[in-house]
Amino acid sequence: MIATNRALRLVTLIVPSLIAGWVVLQSRDGEPVIRAAAPVLVALWFAMLGLLALRVRDAARSLEAGAAWEVLDILTGAGRATMWTASGAILLAMLTGWASLSVLGVLGLGCVYIATGWTALAATGDRPWRRATVTRAILPEVSTEGEPVREELKLEGICIPAGMRLFATGRPARRGVVTRYAIGAEGNDAEVVLESSLGPVPRGEHRAAPLGMWFGDIFGLTRSPVMYRGEACAFTVLPRTTTVDGVRELLGAGGDAATSVQTERMPTEGTFRIREYVPGDDMRRIHWVRSLQANELVVRLPDEIPPADPVVRLVLDNHLWGAENLTCLAPDQLFDALVRVWLGVGKALLATGTRVTLVTAVDRGNGQGYLPMERSMSQRAPREALKLGARAGWQSTFALDSMLQTGRVRQVVVSCRPRPIAAHPDLVWVFVPEATWTSPEPWLHVADAIKLPFPSGSADNRLSRRHRERHRVEAMWRDRMMFHQMVWWRAPSGAYLAAPVQGRVALQVIP
Repeated sequence: MIATNRALRLVTLIVPSLIAGWVVLQSRDGEPVIRAAAPVLVALWFAMLGLLALRVRDAARSLEAGAAWEVLDILTGAGRATMWTASGAILLAMLTGWASLSVLGVLGLGCVYIATGWTALAATGDRPWRRATVTRAILPEVSTEGEPVREELKLEGICIPAGMRLFATGRPARRGVVTRYAIGAEGNDAEVVLESSLGPVPRGEHRAAPLGMWFGDIFGLTRSPVMYRGEACAFTVLPRTTTVDGVRELLGAGGDAATSVQTERMPTEGTFRIREYVPGDDMRRIHWVRSLQANELVVRLPDEIPPADPVVRLVLDNHLWGAENLTCLAPDQLFDALVRVWLGVGKALLATGTRVTLVTAVDRGNGQGYLPMERSMSQRAPREALKLGARAGWQSTFALDSMLQTGRVRQVVVSCRPRPIAAHPDLVWVFVPEATWTSPEPWLHVADAIKLPFPSGSADNRLSRRHRERHRVEAMWRDRMMFHQMVWWRAPSGAYLAAPVQGRVALQVIP
């Protein structure tokens, strides 16, 4: 499809001019303006083709595939429309004898020929970029979700030909805004510093791709091949923590920090009970004689449940196959909510005196893929937990079973749907529902025969772009329906539901 569209664009360089020439040759008594300007137009056309041929030869010598086709794809949408309109004006002028149409046709073709030749001569190739230095930075490099971020671009030594403008565009983050820059010929071989506000950038570790840069004439008829400058820069947006109420209930029977709970035993059971040693147990309760007999550490159990469990493993369930390939906004919004609730629960448990270990699967980078990672949460170093939350994302490699630990250790799983896993004695579920934490996808613009969807003169009003935008939004809604089916679940009894209440998160027991 892309190759077909490019071939149709390349046809515009030849076919309209041939049609206009054929009409002039077939007409014996044509318009005087056209007959007088025909030799000049023919000379300009051949000069344009000659300059394009030289650039194609230079591009063919390069190692980049498709560089020659990029040089020939030089006309913009306005340039192609001008070529066809001018050719049609010459045809109507020869049929009707209307002098005004002939003037429009001659000026249209002449302007396109001159603009195309000048662009091929001065703005195509590597000459404008030989001494160019493009420095790009995203500031601040480490920010918090919801804080404004800006992009700073510094250009030095770029040769901007007369009558041309330098355009640059890029998208620093996957779900972020698109930045656009335009510099006139006054920036030729000068130091230019540009800055653009990106607004709040979504959570995560981002790597901004290089900017796409090209030259275009002041009439918007032609453009040079796109060059990618400004090396990729990395920046991190840490997740925003939230306050979670009701976390004491996640600790089970020992959740009351003021009153201990007596254990239940039969009259013949006595008070001497032991179990295997678990990291975090009091070393003074180790029974050394029984440990030597069993060849493993065992500890005595008290006659009452302690006020709180010593260690809680807080697991973020990020296993969802295919979620990273969806085009809708809901997967990212839901996962951001999962991370906020996950860190909020850990922060609230930490405030109760409980030791919290964060567990999830993150991308290690360097082609290693996703691997499970555990990290202790500390009030003195909260940045480490936030960095772990920034690195997390949807993955389809490690299931939840591989991140859970066997043994009598309390584990809290923050997930968006239940999982068919083996029963664990001390496993608590906290669910983040998709319908509560996500917003609808963007709506389609209603087609109107009179009113345009965008301001007059905007390139987004073109039918081709409106069709692409419509297909993009329709694809987002299809993916949204698929995602809704992927995370749909029936409320399990006894679990906890994370519900937003006045800027906080309340954990509600599902009856």
